Amino acid sequence: MSIFSWLFKRPKAVSAEADPGFPERRRSTLQVSRDKHFLTVESLDFYGLYQLSKSKQWAIAWRDSDPAAGRGGHRESGLGAYVLADLSSGTVNMARPNNGHVSDSGVFCLEDWHFGSSLSGTFSVFDSAGTVIITKELTANIFTSGISRNGKYAFCATANSPSAHGNKVFLFDLLKRVELYCVTPEAGWPESYEVDEKTGELIAHFKEVGSFRYDIDGQFLDDDQLEDANLTSSRFERILLSAEKVLGEVDLTDERVVEVLDAVQRARSLGADQYPAWRATALKV
Repeated sequence: MSIFSWLFKRPKAVSAEADPGFPERRRSTLQVSRDKHFLTVESLDFYGLYQLSKSKQWAIAWRDSDPAAGRGGHRESGLGAYVLADLSSGTVNMARPNNGHVSDSGVFCLEDWHFGSSLSGTFSVFDSAGTVIITKELTANIFTSGISRNGKYAFCATANSPSAHGNKVFLFDLLKRVELYCVTPEAGWPESYEVDEKTGELIAHFKEVGSFRYDIDGQFLDDDQLEDANLTSSRFERILLSAEKVLGEVDLTDERVVEVLDAVQRARSLGADQYPAWRATALKV
């Protein structure tokens, strides 16, 4: 499929428009080049950040700016653009495309950060031909998102917001084209997520702490493991927050109380006492 057949046959479900700057005579073979951070499509005058699929066959690239209007970043108008590259490429526009990810099957996702200052965003997933699979309008800013290796699942997580979408994590089944769940992430905000395609489990990865799972229904499976990992963490704030939570558990044993006390003393030695609020928390616990 040529770039122009892809471009002009895209579904209407996406807020997008064809770029009139690409006339019919520019159907020549696309020249795609990339360095560590940026991908360039010379024949489209496109230059943007990108992510590779695990197989490195596909690249999804995006540009959160409107070069013709000289607009980039936070703004009220001026559409950005994205490109899916596999030696042949397609491009359409969306308001502020960011944080793209692409699977080994060419299924890809993007975050639209919207114009203006409202807490909102749109998470969209497309197949390799550019057809919309899932679009989720959110009343909160998107914190992170991604797609499973072979394009079976996608996820997104939101930042705090007073709306019902604030501080939530969503999982989508892309084969069934449905949202599986929207839950408050009990493990907090990790450095990254990934999805186990065999089980549908969403795995939250925390640097220097560990990895913890949500099942296919959004139930958090590793609460005890997370608290144990936090108590043995090298970060005093994690230790103290976990200590408070553990002490609120029912049927708390004397052995567990001693374990918490030792952890709190260690948190103080790690620097908690240098911060008045954390020192107060440590002493209270």
